[in-house]
Amino acid sequence: MTSLAAEKRELNWPSLPVQLMLAATLLTVNPVSSNAYSTSDYASDAVVEALGSIKSAKGDKAKSFAAFEEVAKIITEGKGVGGNVNYAGVTLERGEVADEDTSIYNPGLTLLTESEKTKLVEAIVDSKQKGIKMKAWDQNNEYAFEFLKTNLDPLHVYELRPYLSIFPFYSAGVYLLTLFVQQTFRSLFETAYIVGVIAVFAPAILLIATGP
Repeated sequence: MTSLAAEKRELNWPSLPVQLMLAATLLTVNPVSSNAYSTSDYASDAVVEALGSIKSAKGDKAKSFAAFEEVAKIITEGKGVGGNVNYAGVTLERGEVADEDTSIYNPGLTLLTESEKTKLVEAIVDSKQKGIKMKAWDQNNEYAFEFLKTNLDPLHVYELRPYLSIFPFYSAGVYLLTLFVQQTFRSLFETAYIVGVIAVFAPAILLIATGP
């Protein structure tokens, strides 16, 4: 009975490719965000102005906070990106509504393109890094930054971008190494399997934890 159970477990272990494929799907979701860099990808004057304000305000706490507030208005009100919020409801003239909650509370998120979100995230991260370096960053700036970062990049694509660029090759290497252990050192396969799964997910978790 014991040997049959062990054999059954071994037959089920090759689900590792499925695990790795799932990891790839989760980590590479929303690939457009990581590839949209052309300035021609976005056309909203409000976003262009916001990016300019963030850039010119870098190193100034008060101006950076004010620039972040303008981006927050774009997110929460759809300011300048084709939306209209009034007592009669929410009118969205650009893009599609993702869900009811988004359209009610943060209509601008639906109106923004992925490229616009990417550019805004890059701008606020750069602003934070420069602000901290120049000691021109306080709790209000951090609060505003966290609000914007959480809404514009909930999947942490910014932090995961370096890992996503090597993920297909890295995960394939982990899989082949684990498969080698399965074929050569069967007694160690269970441990190798667990180590392989950790090796795939750990870098992503670390990048998110130590993000901007």
